Amino acid sequence: MTATYLERLAARSVATGTVLCLGLDPDPDALPPGFSPDLRGVEAFARLLLEAAAPYAAAVKPNLAFFEAFGSEGIAVLERLRTSMPADLPVVLDAKRGDIGSTAVAYGETFLGPRSPFRGDAMTLSAYLGLGSLAPIFEIARREGAGVFVVIRSSNPEGSELQRARLPDGRSVAECLADEITVANAAASSDELGCIGAVLGATQGAEAAELADRLPHSLLLVPGIGAQGATIADVQRDFARHYGRVVPSISRGIAGAGPAAADLKRAVERYIAEIRSTA
Repeated sequence: MTATYLERLAARSVATGTVLCLGLDPDPDALPPGFSPDLRGVEAFARLLLEAAAPYAAAVKPNLAFFEAFGSEGIAVLERLRTSMPADLPVVLDAKRGDIGSTAVAYGETFLGPRSPFRGDAMTLSAYLGLGSLAPIFEIARREGAGVFVVIRSSNPEGSELQRARLPDGRSVAECLADEITVANAAASSDELGCIGAVLGATQGAEAAELADRLPHSLLLVPGIGAQGATIADVQRDFARHYGRVVPSISRGIAGAGPAAADLKRAVERYIAEIRSTA
């Protein structure tokens, strides 16, 4: 039987000695000196970052927007990069998709599993149309042994008003989504962790930890470390007993150390050392 995403991630974490997820966000306007602000520069720097830092990471998370911005040629670059990644390196496609019915099915079939065009081990999702609308994608993830991460509480300040809005029963929107994910995971599997994970921003402090309480069967993808202001120590403190389920995702905090490959390697090694010291 083919290993599931959770099993592959666990095996890779043991092999590398870390749970760090390397974010791949090659913004053409933020590339380091020596890389042209176009698709050619995007591909060159993304390849350098993968070669220098990915061998030490538990997973990699390409942000699809920076490739889709260049149309079909950008998608071709992402496909080439995907092909070059080690077979044992789990790939989380940062797509933040979400829709209903056949469109949701199409998203799942596009991004998840070894038979899909992008061969994603996992993907990020948006639940603005209601968590139930994502059910077809959840089913595809289970069928393919893949995973998903639903955005629950994001790091950006613009998300706070909506995500903290209160429902008639007194729960916030974020709390409601967390509860629904827990019910969905429990209904589909008796395993300790289900295939539906959550995105919780590292900059949300105690609020993110309270949401983690509501997500006992979910892996927690935690962005916002480094360039957005949070530290590994913050995450360890805030998530406390849930820290063992945290997958810290770091993008600009590593990429900003470039362009020298040695500096990129040192940056990822520094974050890994911090993760180990707070484990």
